Amino acid sequence: MKYKLVLFDLGGTLINYDNSPWPELGRLGCIEGAKFIKRELGLEIDAEILNEKLHNAIGRMIETRGNDENELDLVAMTARTLGELGINLSDGLPEKFIDAYYKPIGDQITLFPYAGEILRKIKNEGMKIGLVSNTIFPADYHRREMKSYEIFDCFDFTIFSSEEKIRKPGKRIFEKALRLGDAYPDETIFIGDRLVEDVGGPQSVGIKAVLKYVEGRDYSADIVPAETIHELSELENIIFE
Repeated sequence: MKYKLVLFDLGGTLINYDNSPWPELGRLGCIEGAKFIKRELGLEIDAEILNEKLHNAIGRMIETRGNDENELDLVAMTARTLGELGINLSDGLPEKFIDAYYKPIGDQITLFPYAGEILRKIKNEGMKIGLVSNTIFPADYHRREMKSYEIFDCFDFTIFSSEEKIRKPGKRIFEKALRLGDAYPDETIFIGDRLVEDVGGPQSVGIKAVLKYVEGRDYSADIVPAETIHELSELENIIFE
């Protein structure tokens, strides 16, 4: 057996979250969030102002983060934005708002072709499978999505940056994956769609990294993957060769 542990990214690799433009999804999310505030509190808030304030706050956090590997706290940013709009933050309100905000995102996702097939083939060969994914959204959202596409049970473990509070390309998240998979770096392969996070990150701890190419993605960083694929079916020749 060539590999003991196979690690995957989620968004852009196994599940497509980009079927609609993200600015539009964010706007629709704020519309849903404004509806939730009206239902929950009876307050009218302008969805466009909410959209501007929330996404400006997220953008500023991303710009100032630099090389910090700590994940953004979406609940705290949401609470701050809602508070600036004069909304009383009762227990659980920011989390419930995020539930409403996420609905347009969840409604448009799709599973990439051959995702289930390649995962089951890897599993049937006796290899462990892990997930290492960056996300600002609650991990349970994504586990629920994986279950709906019947791929969750293929994984021995899942690591989400929003839950761990650390993110790729930092070394700590990959080191945790190796511990959970009980594998050495030279027994492990990682597949993901981003050059810095999904190739440079695992390579920094000695893990072989395969880039799943996505049209339009920024691949200008001076990082070279071990292999590049365009479809998940191409993994057969890499993992089982």
